Amino acid sequence: MITSLLLTSFLIQAAEGMQNVPQLQDVRGDISTNGIDVSWTDEPSFVSQQENVIYDIEVYYPEQTEPVYRESIERRSNISHHWHWTSPLPLQCLRHSVRLRHHNASEWTDRKYVTGSDPDYSKLPVIYPRDNIETAVLADSQKKFCCITPNGTTLKDFTYDDRPMKSIRVGQTYIVDLLMEATDTGGSILYCEVNRNYNAGSTVYVGYSPEVHNFTCETRNLRHLECSWTQGRDKNLRGVRGTEYTLNERYYCDHATADRSLHKKCSIEIFPNQGEVAWTLTAENKINKTSFTYTADPRHRVYLRAPQRLEALNVNSRNASIQWDWPDANLMLLSMRCQVRIMWSNKTEDGREDDTGVGLISMTLRELHPYTTYSVQVRCASNEHFWKWGDWSEKITFETKEDIPQAVDVWMTVDSNNRSLVVWKKLVSEQSHGKLMKYQLSWNGSVPLRLEPTQHCYSMSTDRVKRITITAMNSVGYSQPSTIISPSQARDLETTRVNGGNGGVELAWAPVPGASCGYVVDWYPVGSQDKCDIQWIKIPAGRTNTTINSGLKDGVRYTFSLYACTSDAPKLLQRWKGYGRELAPDQAPGNFQGKQDGMDVVLTWNEIPLEHRRGFIQRYEIKYTLSSLGQYKTETVLGSEDGMQKRIHHLRAETYEFSIHAVTSGGKSSKPATTRVTLTSQVSQIIVYSIVSLAGAIALLLLFTFLCYQKRTWLKDKVYPEIPTPRFVGGLDGKGFGSFELPAERVEHLDASPILFSDVNQKVTNNVTHNVFFPLYRNITDSQPSDPADCKFHPSMEIPITEINNPTYKPLVSVSEAGEAAPVTTKEVTMPGYKPQLPGESSLLPLRSASSCRALGDACQGGLLESEDYISVGLVGSPTSVSSSQPLLGDSYTFGQHA
Repeated sequence: MITSLLLTSFLIQAAEGMQNVPQLQDVRGDISTNGIDVSWTDEPSFVSQQENVIYDIEVYYPEQTEPVYRESIERRSNISHHWHWTSPLPLQCLRHSVRLRHHNASEWTDRKYVTGSDPDYSKLPVIYPRDNIETAVLADSQKKFCCITPNGTTLKDFTYDDRPMKSIRVGQTYIVDLLMEATDTGGSILYCEVNRNYNAGSTVYVGYSPEVHNFTCETRNLRHLECSWTQGRDKNLRGVRGTEYTLNERYYCDHATADRSLHKKCSIEIFPNQGEVAWTLTAENKINKTSFTYTADPRHRVYLRAPQRLEALNVNSRNASIQWDWPDANLMLLSMRCQVRIMWSNKTEDGREDDTGVGLISMTLRELHPYTTYSVQVRCASNEHFWKWGDWSEKITFETKEDIPQAVDVWMTVDSNNRSLVVWKKLVSEQSHGKLMKYQLSWNGSVPLRLEPTQHCYSMSTDRVKRITITAMNSVGYSQPSTIISPSQARDLETTRVNGGNGGVELAWAPVPGASCGYVVDWYPVGSQDKCDIQWIKIPAGRTNTTINSGLKDGVRYTFSLYACTSDAPKLLQRWKGYGRELAPDQAPGNFQGKQDGMDVVLTWNEIPLEHRRGFIQRYEIKYTLSSLGQYKTETVLGSEDGMQKRIHHLRAETYEFSIHAVTSGGKSSKPATTRVTLTSQVSQIIVYSIVSLAGAIALLLLFTFLCYQKRTWLKDKVYPEIPTPRFVGGLDGKGFGSFELPAERVEHLDASPILFSDVNQKVTNNVTHNVFFPLYRNITDSQPSDPADCKFHPSMEIPITEINNPTYKPLVSVSEAGEAAPVTTKEVTMPGYKPQLPGESSLLPLRSASSCRALGDACQGGLLESEDYISVGLVGSPTSVSSSQPLLGDSYTFGQHA
C-alpha cells in the first residue's frame, strides 16, 4: 500500500516537471560581435508559484557531447526571459547550439542552433575573424581563430607571424587559441594553407585601451585654454584604429591638433575671470573608451609666451637697459615678474635680474663688465599666481663701453741665480676693460719701463730691486698702481714632501703672528725651461690652509712656497714638493745590472730622471725567474734606500733573469729593465781561481827566468868571458919553444898594467907534472918606458905558486922552493863556477919578447920586459877579482919548454 503511494507521488512530480520545462523561443547570433542572444518563456502556472527562478544554460559546438560553456543565472519570476553571451570563437567557425532548464527542477530543453552563423565548407579556405582594418584586439588577452577548409581537404600549415600553431580540429574547422601580444603599426599575419593553391590569411592588430598621462590645462594669453597630455601604450594603433580625443565632449581634437608624437595638446576658448572650470578629456579607440578630468582656475594656470622685439638701450661701461613688447593686449593688465639670462665669455647666468610690474616691458642691467660683449634673453610669469616661467625670448647682443684697467696682480721671487723675477697675471678682457696698450714697470723710484701687453714677467739683478710698481694702460687711462716688495729668502730651508690627489694639493701650516695681511702661496714646475711659469694665490689672514687644484699638470713635480704677507717684505716660511696627480713612471731604472758575489747576486741600477718619474718613487719591485723552471719570486726595495742596489741571497747555481719596475702611487712603470746572471758553484769558482792564479805565477816565473838569463849572459860577457883556446901556429925551435896565438875576434881588448918579471922557468905539458915558476909582478909607478923592446926580465924576482885556479885550462902545476923544477903530486882542479883570484895569483905564459910586445901593444906600453926569453902575463877576463888590474892575454904567446 505504502509502496504504491510513493510510486504514484513520483510519477505525479515527474509529470509536473515535464510540464514546467522552459520553452526556447529564439537563439540568434551577431557575427559582428560574436554575440548570442537567447530568449525563452515559462508556463504562467509555474511563474505564479515562484519568486525567483534559477536557470542552467549550456552552449555546444557540433559533434561534441560536453558543453563549451555552462552558466547558472537567476531571474525574477516572469513569463519571458533573455540572456546574452559573447562567444570567444567567431560564430562563422562552427554552428553553436544552446539548451537550458530550471536549475535541478526540470528537464533540459532540446538544443537549438544559433541562426545566421552556418559555415560554408564548399569554397576556398577562409580564416575568421576576417581581415578588418577597423578592428583591433586587446593585448595580453586570449583570442580564438579558426580556419575553415573545403570538404575533403586537410590543413597543412597554420602559422602566426611565421610561427607554427597547434590547432584543434572540429570537422573541417581548425581552431587555435592565442595569447595576443602588442604589435607594431603593421599588425601580425595569421596564415593557413591546404596546399599551394588553397590558402588563406588575415591581419590582426593588437593594442591597448587608451592611456593618458600628465593631463594639464593652462592659458598663454587669457583667451584660450591649452590642454596637453602624453599618450600611453596605445600609441602603436594608428590611422582608423588610432585613439581619438575630445575635450568636454564638444571640442574635437583631430589629428592635426593632436600631433603624431607622444605629446598631445588641444585648445578651447575661455572667458576671463570665469573662475574654476573642469575640463574632461575623452580618449577612444577600437578597443576601448576612457575619460580624464582636470579642474583649475585659468588665471592660476598662466604660461606666458616669449616677449617680442627685444632691444638694448642706454648702453655704457657698467649698465644697460632692455625693452620688449607683448603680442596680446590682454597681458598688459596682468601682474607679472620677468627674468634675464645673461651670456658673455662662454659664461651664462640665469635670473641675474628679477623685476616685477603690471604689463612689464623693460628692465635695467647693472654691474656689467666694461668692453664686454653680452647676449641677453627675457622671460616672464604671472606674479599674482605663479604657475611656471614663460618661454625665453630670442637673443639680442650688445657691447659695453671701455673703462680704465683693473689693478695688476703682481708677485716677485728670487731664482737660483740670485736674480729677481717679477711676474704678473695677464689682464683678461674682463679686467683690461678695453684694448690693453702697455704695462709700465718701475723699481726704487726709477723711470718707468714700457713693456708689451703680451709680456707677463721681467728679470733683473737682485741688487737693483727693493720695491716694484706696475700699472696697465688702455685707451681710457692707467690702472691703479700695484706694488710688491722683494720677499725675504730664508737660507737652508728644508723642502718637505706633500701628497696630492685628484689633481690637487692640500697645504696646511701653523699660524704666524706677523702675517697681518694673510699669506701668499706660489708654485712652479720643477725643471721647467720657462722661467715665467709660476703661479700664486693670496690667502686672507686667519686662514691656514688651502687647496691648489688649478694649473697642475698630471705627473709633473711642483715646488710650493709659503710666504707671510707683512707690512714690509713678504717672508718665506715653508716649502713643499709634490704632484697634483701622480702617474706611473714612463721609464724603467737605467743601467740595471747584476754580478755574482759568492752564491748571492748584487743588483744595481741608476735612478730614473726626474722628468720621467712622474711621481714619488715608493719602491722598486724586482722579479727574478729561474730560467730552467720558469718559477719567479719578487723582492721589494723602498724608494728611499740609498745606493740603488739589492742583494739576493742564497741562490743556486743556475741562470736567473731579473726585471725591475719603479712604483709610484700612480702605478708601476710599463716596461721593466731586465738583466740575466748565470751563477757558478763555489767549487768550480775555486778551481777557476786556482787555475788563473797558477797560470799567473807560471807566467811571472817564466818572465823572471828570461830576464835573469838575459842578465847572466850580459854579466858573463862583461866580467867572466869565455877564455879562447890557443892555436898552435909554429913549430918548436931548437930550444923546445913553439908559437901559439889566440883568435883575434875572441879577444875584446888588452889593458896590461906595467909589470916587472923575474927570471922564470916555465914548463907546461899536458897530463905531465912539471916544475913551473911564476914571476912576481909589481906596478911601476915612477917611470915607464915607451918602447916595448925595453921590457926586461928580472930573474931574481920570483915567488913560488902552488896552484893555478883556472877553470878553462885546469893546468897541473908543481913549484920548487929552491927555484928548480921538482916532481910534485898532480892535482886536477875543477871549477864549477866563478871564484875570484887571490892576490898574487897569476897565469904565467912564456912569450918571445919582441913579437909578444908588438902583439900586446897597450900592455907593453905600460911596463918593461927584462928578458927576451920569457914573459908572464896575467889574463884579463880570467877568474880574477872584478877589482883586479890584471892585464889581459895577448893575441899570441910562446911557451918555453925546459929540456
